[in-house]
Amino acid sequence: MRCNPSYWLLGLVPIAMLTWVAVQLEHDGIESDLAHRSGEALNRAGFDWASLRFVGRDVVLMGKAPEERDPDKALASLENVWGVRVASDRSELIDSVADYRWSVISPGSGPVRLAGNVPSEDARRELIDAARSAFPGSEVADEMRLARGSIDRRQWLTGAVFSVRSLSGLKRGEAELANLNLSIKGEAKSSAAYREIKAALATRRPAGVGLAHEDIALPIARPFVWSIKKSGSGIAVSGFAPSDEEREKLGARTKSLFSTMSISDRTDIAAGAPDGWGKAASIALEQLAQLRLGEASIADRELTFSGEAADEQIASAVKKTLKLQVPQNFRIIDQVRFAKPDIVVPGGGYVMGIVNEGASLDLVGMMPSEAARAALIDAVKARFPGRQLNDKSQVAPGAPDGWQQCVVAGLASLPRLKKGKSILTDRRLVVSGETDDYAASQSVPGDVKAAAGQTCETTTNIAFTGQLKTDLTWKATREANGMVTIGGEAPDDASRLRLVEIAQQLYAGSNVTDNMKIVGAASEPWSSAAHLGLEEMARLRNGEVTISGKELVIKGAAESEQVANDIRSVLSTDLPPGFKSRDEITIMSVDEKAADSCQTLMRQTTAKGTINFERAKADLTPDSTQTLKDLAQIANECPNFSIQIEGHTDAEGTDERNSRLADRRARAVADFLSLNGVDGRRLTTIGYGATRPIGDNSTDAGRAKNRRIEFTVRVN
Repeated sequence: MRCNPSYWLLGLVPIAMLTWVAVQLEHDGIESDLAHRSGEALNRAGFDWASLRFVGRDVVLMGKAPEERDPDKALASLENVWGVRVASDRSELIDSVADYRWSVISPGSGPVRLAGNVPSEDARRELIDAARSAFPGSEVADEMRLARGSIDRRQWLTGAVFSVRSLSGLKRGEAELANLNLSIKGEAKSSAAYREIKAALATRRPAGVGLAHEDIALPIARPFVWSIKKSGSGIAVSGFAPSDEEREKLGARTKSLFSTMSISDRTDIAAGAPDGWGKAASIALEQLAQLRLGEASIADRELTFSGEAADEQIASAVKKTLKLQVPQNFRIIDQVRFAKPDIVVPGGGYVMGIVNEGASLDLVGMMPSEAARAALIDAVKARFPGRQLNDKSQVAPGAPDGWQQCVVAGLASLPRLKKGKSILTDRRLVVSGETDDYAASQSVPGDVKAAAGQTCETTTNIAFTGQLKTDLTWKATREANGMVTIGGEAPDDASRLRLVEIAQQLYAGSNVTDNMKIVGAASEPWSSAAHLGLEEMARLRNGEVTISGKELVIKGAAESEQVANDIRSVLSTDLPPGFKSRDEITIMSVDEKAADSCQTLMRQTTAKGTINFERAKADLTPDSTQTLKDLAQIANECPNFSIQIEGHTDAEGTDERNSRLADRRARAVADFLSLNGVDGRRLTTIGYGATRPIGDNSTDAGRAKNRRIEFTVRVN
């Protein structure tokens, strides 16, 4: 068969077309891949200014480079990309400027503006981020343009970021970098921000950055106020000074003038002081030192000066000095007064008095010194907060020895009186007055005498003007662990003390806690009823007796029906006339009696023996062993009852620590008993810490009594 060439030629045409399409498609994929990998290479090398154009495998570098050597470095990076055949440079350099300037402006409201020259896109982004961080919530307007200059780019960028951060402490302001010289101005947000910016500019400015100009203003105070007060409690200064130097100058002079008094200086610095402020404040300070008590305050151009001079001559001199020496642009409000000798001392002697009239108090008579007067004024105000005090006293020599102790002894009683007075004449103290508090009327005489001691002779005359209470509420309880608590109302202090004494006799060896409150009532027949209630409660286990009005109620467990009936009989016949009784007495079961007997044996063994621990630890000492073995034997002889082991500590240390220590010690005892044959399921532990003392925690002997282990035996 013969071949026809024309047919072959017709077949080559579609093949050629398909080949061309395939080449074009592959060509586009190669260019895309090369462009992607070349772009990544430039970004890694830091040439984000560059853009690329590919023709096949040939690449053209374009864009504006910030440095002359950057294009060559970028070409080298491109030539290292696999697949690039030829890399050519058509890039340009960014503009070069001789006077390289950049600025940041914060108007207070509106966007923060970044303007001027910036050396690179990286620097632009870092500055924008710094502005957004320093001014959160504010818009950042980027008006910067790329430019080259004869600067160290790293030093320049550090200085620009420092400028942005410094500006954040200003209400409004602007900063400019001219090459590497910083200029900054504006108004600080606060005195603290002012000091921070000044310190940063002086000591923390970046290396290589100079300070061409600085104009940071303090925040303006309107009104510009300053005050100084001299009182019995010391010197109090507040308000504003125009500078730290002026503030320190006034502070040093204040310490010099009032060296014996406590000084509280709460002044700050601000702008806005009127002309002549320093001189006006200084003169006011000097003249205040001439007064016993007083206050000077400046509000813009108005000076208010008030206080009390020792006499008319001093008051006149102070007024004259203020008028002549305070700058004329200040308006002076003068409220200086002087003490008048309006006290007459009957029969002579060194007399001093504190008079409580109810609504106000008067301080009259003689004081040995200004310091003593100031201290006493403070003491009176502390005891009568918010009460008006009229000081009519005079400084005079001749106070007897112990004067202060006697004055304080009289003052201490006055807050407990509705009205009253304390008059000290030489070494004789007389306290008189009236009160609606019956307890106060009974205790003030003894308290005054105890406070005065042997320093002065005391006389008291306190009238009770209230109503005696007729229906008292009172309660006494005896717990399973033997503790006795007496609370509620008592008619007078003598009755209270007598009941505590009776309880201590009836419940010898037990801790008696007195929580009674004196309310003022007739002692009898109430005291006899309470006495009888305590006696009958002693015949019960875990008892309670209450008196409400004229009814006595007794509760608890009696050993037998006979004991219960005896108690009922005694209450029905021996209670004072007008009182009635009611009981809620139960009879102890055989098991309860046995448990009670077991508990008594364990407590007696504990009292006669020794249970000690290492100091501040839960480790049992060797001398405790025999007592604990005896207790284990008793517990094993009462196998049907549960035993609660209670740990107690003294009051040294914190409540939390003592509670934990008491619990650990109780557990240590339980562990010993378990190891010596006592069924651990019968044992429970509790730590009371220092909450249930049986001795005085202020003495070594009392604290030793309080460090103890107690046992309570119960029927399961």
